Amino acid sequence: MARSHDNQSEKLTERKKLILRAIVDSHVKTGEPVGSKTLTRYHGLNYYSSATIRNDMYELEQAGYLEQPHTSAGRIPSERGYRFYVDWLLERYQMTAHEISELNAILSAKMSEIDKILEYATKLVSEMTKYTGLAVKPPKNIVTVMRYEAICLDDYNLLLIIMFTEDDIRTMRVRSMLPLTRECTSKLVSVLNTYAAGVSADKITLPLIVAKEEQMGPWGSLIDSIMKSVYTAMNEKNGGGVMIEGVYNLLQYPEYSDISAVKDLLSIFDREEEIVKLISDAEDDDNVNVYIGSENAFDVRGQSSLVFRKIRRGGKLVGAIGIIGPRRMNYARVITLIDRLTGGIAKNLRGDSSNGDSSGVRNSS
Repeated sequence: MARSHDNQSEKLTERKKLILRAIVDSHVKTGEPVGSKTLTRYHGLNYYSSATIRNDMYELEQAGYLEQPHTSAGRIPSERGYRFYVDWLLERYQMTAHEISELNAILSAKMSEIDKILEYATKLVSEMTKYTGLAVKPPKNIVTVMRYEAICLDDYNLLLIIMFTEDDIRTMRVRSMLPLTRECTSKLVSVLNTYAAGVSADKITLPLIVAKEEQMGPWGSLIDSIMKSVYTAMNEKNGGGVMIEGVYNLLQYPEYSDISAVKDLLSIFDREEEIVKLISDAEDDDNVNVYIGSENAFDVRGQSSLVFRKIRRGGKLVGAIGIIGPRRMNYARVITLIDRLTGGIAKNLRGDSSNGDSSGVRNSS
């Protein structure tokens, strides 16, 4: 997991680092703001007065590592505080015997299909973390449409013919809000073949759709439904996709307690292509990636984090496993679970059973 470059990291005293770690640990555990009196009970801080700790907390807040909720005298970690904690203060998590047993159960199963491995692994991380598990299967190849054709069925319906190859043809029925004319049908075919033929799914962007809608004039509304269907068909063919487990696990956390936050959360999982792209494009292939708050494209009001690790076989990306959860999560445990699970799967895919441990999971204690 690559560390971020925080210019203030070397300026924090050891006491301030202890305070920040204690606040993160306490807030993750209780969900409540943390006051100076609470911190005096922490190992390493019990030698200092509340006044000394309060002064350091104030300076940490001024530096952007802590936030103070309006209704509380205590502090909570900011996004920057969590990032510093993950990059510099995180202590190694020791897995329990039960956790090791759960991971070994899936890693010892004889599964050769990557789809099945990802499916079971996603369920497992969701159950073990009580967050939302996700697995990403990258696209196998680039799919494009070779040609479009259209046939009017009646005044308000047309049949769109989508030709991926001469032998691979799909059709879709499209309904128009306005009466269709020969001019409309001809123009639609021309626009689609000009702007959308030979274009991969990742190039079907909002500006492209808007441009095609403008080209269609009063029949512009046809474009949106057509391109959504074409996009879906492309993704089905290229083999990429996202598996989601335990979406409603997150509803137990106060960060997602109101209905608008829930809607924002659920909308994330409709954006599969963006999730695939973000994870596929992540630079760190060998370690666990951690995106905190606004660092990830699927943040819900600054309160969500995305943790994942890629899986490679023979140097080729075959998938990724991770979780989406509240920013206030037990990062040490989540990172260790994801790291051990993906590492074990990668080892099994290589057929590597070195050290007599085919699961790739050990208690490091």
